[in-house]
Amino acid sequence: MRSVSQKFKNAVYALVRNVTARIHFTMDGVTKTYDDNWIIDINIIEEMNTLNTTIPANELKVTLDNTGGEFNFLNNNNIQEIIAKRPKIEVEFGLVLEDETIEYVPMGTFYLIEWKNKTASMSITLIARDNFELLSQVSYNNTSGGNLYDLAVDVLVNAGITDYSIEDSLKDINTSGFTDRLDSRKALQHIGIASKCAVFQDRLGKIVIKSFKTLDQSDNFLVYCGQPNVFCGTVYPAVNMEFDMKNINYDNLFAEPEVSLDKPIYEVVINVYETLGKREVVYYNTSISGKNGTSFKIDNPLINTESHAADVAAWLIKEASYNAVYKTIWRQNPALECADVILIEDSFDAKKQTRIYKQEYQYAGYLKGNTESRGGI
Repeated sequence: MRSVSQKFKNAVYALVRNVTARIHFTMDGVTKTYDDNWIIDINIIEEMNTLNTTIPANELKVTLDNTGGEFNFLNNNNIQEIIAKRPKIEVEFGLVLEDETIEYVPMGTFYLIEWKNKTASMSITLIARDNFELLSQVSYNNTSGGNLYDLAVDVLVNAGITDYSIEDSLKDINTSGFTDRLDSRKALQHIGIASKCAVFQDRLGKIVIKSFKTLDQSDNFLVYCGQPNVFCGTVYPAVNMEFDMKNINYDNLFAEPEVSLDKPIYEVVINVYETLGKREVVYYNTSISGKNGTSFKIDNPLINTESHAADVAAWLIKEASYNAVYKTIWRQNPALECADVILIEDSFDAKKQTRIYKQEYQYAGYLKGNTESRGGI
């Protein structure tokens, strides 16, 4: 969760609140700021994958008033050249506090990939994504081996990314490197699975590789087995008791939370890349009986021993056991981020404990959106 003041906490779930927004648009080293006088609407989707079956790219779509011709430099003759320079767009949502000051929260750093010039309505829509869009276009190959930390650094530096944070625990995991050339985004996905880490870009534009264990500890989560009005079918890291921020109470919902169940993983099949080739190893989920679930297969060249494969399989089976998917339409809170563990309240006053994996923010002078999270029943 993003650190904010107590005044922000008091105001973000108030019955009446005043939200504002601004973007910072940087091109050729020059930054211009556009506030609510320019902004028509903003849509942000941020996402992470807890099983690393893919690494999503966060996306921004912002529509701006162009009645004064401010953005006429974006035309068919030079748009490709402009996009090649990767203009940067930084977004902030602000909450107007009781003393009329505004506390802004960063919502992400994005790079322009598309624009739509709506001449009739005299507006322009900018579409931008984070650095994972770039990483999917940069090829990578390293067969020299070493450890996962050095490998991750090499992937990022090769793509021209120097702002990153990688957990030191990756230094303890040796690897023989990649056997074939692949794109840099896929390379980071393999590193994330092999190290049991979340791979994402934070809202300030930094690429982060951090284990879920560390994420839980850094937020001071507790070991959860049950508490009044809360039921969870499996043990799961408990949200800390900062109810003013991490409890999505029923009063802030636009509809009852939608709950669906994914099938659990009953087996994990992992290709172990040994010196003489690869070998298929199967691990079963002993917490369920039968095969009424999903078989999950991993082909990861960074997994070189059976003990490493067993460790990864146990992690995947544990994460997949949190298979209740909650979709919540509500007023939204810009301080909450993917990977935060929250409590979602329903009309029966039950609080469901879940980890956020996807957020959508819709702004048009006011803020609302969707939160998708996973947890137990």
